[in-house]
Amino acid sequence: MMNQNEGHHNKLQKLYETQKVALYVLLGLIYSGFLGTQLGRIQAISDFNYTLHELLFVPATLALYLGPVMFLVYFYLLIKYIKKRERGHWGIKSAAKTISVIASIVAILIIMNHQSHEVSTAGIFVLEQKHLVEGKYYLVIDERQIKVSRNEYQLAEVENEYLVSFIWNSRSKKGILETIEPVK
Repeated sequence: MMNQNEGHHNKLQKLYETQKVALYVLLGLIYSGFLGTQLGRIQAISDFNYTLHELLFVPATLALYLGPVMFLVYFYLLIKYIKKRERGHWGIKSAAKTISVIASIVAILIIMNHQSHEVSTAGIFVLEQKHLVEGKYYLVIDERQIKVSRNEYQLAEVENEYLVSFIWNSRSKKGILETIEPVK
């Protein structure tokens, strides 16, 4: 016969393994969604095969809907495990794993939040100003500071019209030039 202490230990071990699996599923969802989103942002992939480009966003969509559910499942199992285990110290290895997982998720959330405010704009604009700041070249177009190459900076002339395409962040009003052509 199995004594009560052994039974408690086996249940506790099984609960630990279950919450660990839930964490791995959650992390797999988050990391694959993030990776798919980053790869989906690469224009060369879209130009090569648009279907592949669209498929890269499937993990992000799954993470968007299943992530919160898996987080709740993991959090429930974690709380249940913590309540049932004996008081003890976390090992350095466990603490390091926990900190790295939390830090990576926070970093992903910060990056995704920043990227969610990116806007792509194209049209005919008048070049308002040119700036050289700490060795970096900027054109001011439609009240947005757009980073350009040295060559583009030198060729562009203030007060002239250009057909411009750029990506900028709606929070900072800063962006990166994609294309620029003079309007004739």
